[in-house]
Amino acid sequence: MNEPHSTGRYPFYIGRRDLVVAGLGAATLIAGASAVLAQTQTPPAPAGAAPPPGNSAAPGKVNVERRGAVLLIGFERPQAQNRLDAPILIGLGKALYQLDHDDGLRVAVLYANGPDFCMGLDVQAFAAAQAAGILPPKDPDFINALGLTPPFRTKPVVVAAQGGTKTVGHELFLAADIRVAASDAVFNQAEVTRGLFPAGGATIRFSREAGWGNAMRYMLTGDEWGADEAHRLGIVQEVTPPGKQLDRAVELANKVAVAAPLGVRATLASSRQALAAEEATALAALQRQRNAILRSEDVKEAARATQEHRAPVFRGI
Repeated sequence: MNEPHSTGRYPFYIGRRDLVVAGLGAATLIAGASAVLAQTQTPPAPAGAAPPPGNSAAPGKVNVERRGAVLLIGFERPQAQNRLDAPILIGLGKALYQLDHDDGLRVAVLYANGPDFCMGLDVQAFAAAQAAGILPPKDPDFINALGLTPPFRTKPVVVAAQGGTKTVGHELFLAADIRVAASDAVFNQAEVTRGLFPAGGATIRFSREAGWGNAMRYMLTGDEWGADEAHRLGIVQEVTPPGKQLDRAVELANKVAVAAPLGVRATLASSRQALAAEEATALAALQRQRNAILRSEDVKEAARATQEHRAPVFRGI
């Protein structure tokens, strides 16, 4: 099994009326994307990365399949390297809401179809959605896929990743509770090379789980790392051969599904309670820091450098 079959599958192709950002919270990263876009185009991609897809790429979709007490949540936008757009994040948010509010469901498996898990955010698509007046979100039946704003899910998620898992894609990966990666997975948190900083939770979760020095070594340099290094850091629990990561994630989810559901939810709740006050303070500070950086000249320089096909020269202003 490399992909879930189509039983119970439904795509979220979202029209203007329903376009709601479920994954990034109320205008955290979208505002940043729009600010950069207002100057020129999108922030520069890491060396060797394909250019962002722009508005011409087809919208993404989310496929949901129920297997007993396990909910499989798969997203796909292969023509854009699975970069997140509003329809994907809406679909993820709706699926997580379904997970949390259906008593017959006990755990979810999050995965992506295609060679990459997620290469980041589609900045232009988000800016276009915001300019069209369909943001910020209003619908109540969503749970933030990055865990940035309440309500927070109360049931566990196992994630399976492969290929490029970068910037906000890595932050989506970090938001899960148990993480499986194929040996070809490549991780990256390169926002500092673009005049920005990780605003989707990595500054909190990466530092907490991998240790300060390990997280700073990658977040402050923008360097990539592989699946074995991620396992060493503790942010990946199991590494599999390519194509086997989803199988293993489902196996782990099935073990969670047959455990006592009250005990599983209490374990999550108790574990989160120990971190709740610290995380709430950190998330509030994250938004203030994000707002300050978006007003910087460095953000504008990153956009100019992209247009001029050169490396940015940051001045710290």
